[in-house]
Amino acid sequence: MTPVQQFTIRRHAGQRLDNFLLRELKPVPRSRIMRMIRSGEVRVNGKRAKVHLKLSEGDRIRVPPLVLEEDNTAEVPGWLIDVVSNNVIYESDRLIAVNKPSGISVHAGTSVDVGLVDAVREYFDDDDIQLGHRIDRDTSGCVLFAKTRVALLEIHHALQHHQFVKQYEGIVAGCWPHDVSEITVPLRKFRLPNNERRVEVHKSGKAAATKFEILRSSDSLSWLRIEPTTGRTHQIRVHCQYQGHAIVGDSKYAIQRSVRSPNMLLHALSVQFVDGLTIQAPVPSYFEEFWHQQAPAG
Repeated sequence: MTPVQQFTIRRHAGQRLDNFLLRELKPVPRSRIMRMIRSGEVRVNGKRAKVHLKLSEGDRIRVPPLVLEEDNTAEVPGWLIDVVSNNVIYESDRLIAVNKPSGISVHAGTSVDVGLVDAVREYFDDDDIQLGHRIDRDTSGCVLFAKTRVALLEIHHALQHHQFVKQYEGIVAGCWPHDVSEITVPLRKFRLPNNERRVEVHKSGKAAATKFEILRSSDSLSWLRIEPTTGRTHQIRVHCQYQGHAIVGDSKYAIQRSVRSPNMLLHALSVQFVDGLTIQAPVPSYFEEFWHQQAPAG
């Protein structure tokens, strides 16, 4: 354990508190320093201070004793914080919306040390921010975060009572039938022998409903507007597979991969609240690029 450390600002007036401590406490992980400041363990002139406080000459900083080996908190990498910085599409005093790129998990898990929510908390310097809802790791698009407990409960209530409209766009293999505008088959979760989570259509599963609209079509591909009216795990992906037209790039459910893409071509386009607020996330450019390469006559 390190002893209490105290610093008096002489040559570093104007520097932010977090940057000052990152330099002075080099063996200490960034995540630990941020947590100490936010929890009030670090004191400036005997008072709590914000991470981004600009230090003044003569300021006195007190750092509590540290047990480095007990800190196992994963560091939020700089590139993930940059993802948040470059993709915030909405902010109010209640909500934040981020246009999540494909390949990024919204939260930490067994194989992921940190998620998008950790980077959002870091970027906005607010540990109270909570993930409002989930989208799959390989799905891109709009993800909501709640700044307050009330806002989080409002999101959950809206989801549970179907007062929250979510729309997606996706490109599927093959020509989607014009007479299929909705799929309503139940879905059941199960585990593979390696403990990987999967979902299947099964009569014992939970009710699930998804609406579909054809935006473009060709002989080999269909570009769809998709609206899930329930929120089951992997719902859109499994309903598309059930219809025989899996999402392009879906490594879990696309059994026959006649067309390939390095990204799964499913995008959470927008969310709309009952009060009329609509937040929209632009579709990644690689959707259009893929379409023109694979379906030039569509």
